[in-house]
Order: sequence, then structure tokens, then C-alpha cells
Amino acid sequence: MVVPTLIETTAHIDEKRAFEFWRYSALAGFGDVEPIRPREPFSAKRLTVTIGDCILLHTVSSPVSLEIRSRHIDRNAQDMVVIRLGLVGLGYQTQLDRGGRLVAGDLSFLTRSRPLVTGTQTPYEEIRLAVPRATFESLVGSVDALAGHSISEHPTTAEARANFQRLASSLGWMTECEAQAAIEGTLHLIGRAIDASASSRERPLPHATIASLTQAYIIRHLRDPELDPAAISIALGVSRTSLYRALVETGGIAAAIRDARLDLVQRSLAAPGNERMKISTVAYACGFTDVPTFNRSFRRRFGLSPRDYQAAHGDGTCDAS
Repeated sequence: MVVPTLIETTAHIDEKRAFEFWRYSALAGFGDVEPIRPREPFSAKRLTVTIGDCILLHTVSSPVSLEIRSRHIDRNAQDMVVIRLGLVGLGYQTQLDRGGRLVAGDLSFLTRSRPLVTGTQTPYEEIRLAVPRATFESLVGSVDALAGHSISEHPTTAEARANFQRLASSLGWMTECEAQAAIEGTLHLIGRAIDASASSRERPLPHATIASLTQAYIIRHLRDPELDPAAISIALGVSRTSLYRALVETGGIAAAIRDARLDLVQRSLAAPGNERMKISTVAYACGFTDVPTFNRSFRRRFGLSPRDYQAAHGDGTCDAS
């Protein structure tokens, strides 16, 4: 008997409703799901193959973000571990204070029994294999040690990746006995890939290095209103917890972004030729999205309102709107 398969797609759905259809069908029960590019058309398709307690998902989709919080976790459900192989696109994940950026070729691991954040920044193609915790730990390794981690593409792990892709392309045509054997073989190879990469795994970056890289990234992207801790975490390939720890002595990552933007506004208001520029225009150009909040933050940092500061450094003919 061939294993059960299901194909889902948004191809027949109006593009304005495509994401909502996908959210409440293919992604139902997965937690808080949001589109990364809500103003762009959304499309997705997925092959799901069920083999006993194991599930394989082969997905091609527009970018999405997913967060599973404590309230989403069914404590009575079977503990499942998810192995992901990225084929196309740039992604990210964080769990148990571990994680960061994912690129094509990375193998990564998550458990459904703990809160997590994952998603992609670009259109993507991926394969995910969900297996019971007991199966994973008997054939691959410790869930608690691997959850949130990833293995970068490397010659020593090429066999496991190639086998994972062959499994995804042929599983739907196998009998259940053949499929179970194929999954066990793939898990054995992934376990060997973990062992092969363990000795060469990079040590975590020191906090001082992370802080320096973060400040440099903030300066380069100050004018982007979507600059936030999540974007920096993904770009630098470090977890949000690592970011917070690296900048805790200076007030945290959000404060670092805000203060850098305020400094840019201050320089802009004091620059020759900007005496007549609208305060709101400067604020928006420097990445702020809420002018009243910006005004309060500016006064707290510099002791003057933006209007008074501009007047004091210009010719007194500013437009305060």
C-alpha cells in the first residue's frame, strides 16, 4: 500500500485572499503566522506525505514568519522533532536561546514542544521531516542539545543532504514499509553528519564582537523603518538572546537603534541648509515611524524639542510640522 499524500496550493485562490487561505489551511495550528511582504502577491504549494508517526513536507512558498508561543503547545500531544533542509532562499530560526540565519543547504533542528521563532526573508523551497522524539534520539542525537542549531553545507555532510532530497522526491511512491526504512536510513546519515561537523563547529562570538557588528549594521540601515532586533539577528546569524546580552550594558538593542536614529536626526537638524526642513520629514527619513514618540524621545535625549533644537541651530525660520 502506497503511503498517503496530500498536495495543497494557492494556485486556484484569488491573490488577495491567498495568504489567508494558506494560513488557515496548510499552516493551521502552527502558531502565529504572518506574511513577510504583505503588499506583494502570495503563492505557495506543499506536498505532505504521512508515514506512521512521521510527516514529510516539501514546500515552495512566498516568505512567511512563524512564532510558536507557550500557549500554542499541546502538552498532551506527541513530542515531535523537525529536521529542515533549505533548498532555496534565506531563512532564520531561534529556539532555546540558539539559532540565527539559515541559507540554502543548511540542515536545522527544532522541537515542537518548546517555543520557537522561524521563517524566511525571501521566497523559499524547503523539506521538513517531523519525527517522534524517541525516534530522533535513537537514530540522530539529543533533542535538547540540537534544538535551535543548524549544520552548514559541508563536504562531510553532502551525503545526508543528497539522501534527504532523494527521500522527499520518492517517498510518495513507496509502500509504508519501504518508507519507514528510507526514513531510518536518512536519520542515520543525518546523525553521522552531526558527528562529522561537531569537531569543526564554530564557537559563539564574544559579546564585544557581536556588539561591534550590531552597531555597524545599525549605522548602515538606520533609515530603514523595518530595522529591528529580528532583522539584525537574521543578518548577523546570531540569536536575539545573544544580541540582548551583548548590548545589555548600553540599554539593549532597541535603545541602540533609537539612539543612533536620534543622533542622525540631531546632525540633520543642525546641518547647514536644513533650517526650513519639516521636523516630520527628517524623522521619517531617519527611520522613525511615529512623530509624537520621536518628539518625546528627542527631548529626553537632548533636553530640547526638535523644533527648539532646529531653531537654536538654524536661522529661526523652521517649519515645525
